[in-house]
Amino acid sequence: MGSDAETRGTLIAEIKDLRARLAETEKALLAAQKSRNNHVSKHAEDEIRWGKERNHERVKASELLQFEKVEHRHSEEELGKTREQLRDVSFQLLLAEETERKRIAQEIHDGIGQHWATVKLRVERILDRLGKEIATPLKEILPIIQVGMEETRRIQMNLRPALLDDLGILATISWFCREFRKAHPAIRVETKIDLQEDDIFNPVKTVIYRLLQEALNNISKHSKTTLVNLTLQKKEGVIELIIQDSGQGFELDAVLTLKSYQKGLGLSGMKERTHLSGGSFWIESTKGIGTAIRASWPLLENR
Repeated sequence: MGSDAETRGTLIAEIKDLRARLAETEKALLAAQKSRNNHVSKHAEDEIRWGKERNHERVKASELLQFEKVEHRHSEEELGKTREQLRDVSFQLLLAEETERKRIAQEIHDGIGQHWATVKLRVERILDRLGKEIATPLKEILPIIQVGMEETRRIQMNLRPALLDDLGILATISWFCREFRKAHPAIRVETKIDLQEDDIFNPVKTVIYRLLQEALNNISKHSKTTLVNLTLQKKEGVIELIIQDSGQGFELDAVLTLKSYQKGLGLSGMKERTHLSGGSFWIESTKGIGTAIRASWPLLENR
């Protein structure tokens, strides 16, 4: 009997101990579950916070990018306006230069030109009154005076031909080509004019004359050609000028890489004048075939 009682007591004690351990284990499991839940919750909160921060950063980056785009667009617009203003100022300077050329040419005509004419007239009158023996040696003065008159006229016309202002570009082209043929009889100039004087904007007329002047000067010096084709026409909404020779041509890339003072062809000046007057400029050249200069401007009604 005593032994059974001890056995039951021992079993009850072991059962109590097991229950206590189970309770502790359950408590530990609950604590671990709570800790895990807290960790998951904190991780979720962190994810949400990080997500919000990333979204905020993305919004700020997007706003900054948009701001930079707007600033870039504004900068481009301002740069475009500045370039346009510079182009206008440069073109006004060209017009001012032409006005000054016109003034100086007029002063040469009215001053030096008239002076030469007066001197020649008076010498001729004196020679008419003198005897033959005295007059004959003095007649040698007349060719000298004539050369002075022609040189004065040449300087005046190079500055700006009065014909350009009085009769327009078409008459000036005809006159200039005639003068060129006289000076260079070995070079034939064939012209094709297919527009009216009123089709051309006045400032462009001056540019056309300067291009013609520079191009034919280059041709006479460098091309070794016998034929020049000059075309001025209306074509697809533009005025097109083409000056083409069949001379020796040149390596265009090599010439364009030279400094402007080394070129001696005035290509940069022709291009600049054309662009400043609202036109486009091209030049093509092939050794042994020839050179073509092309410039175009919008028609007057399209400006």
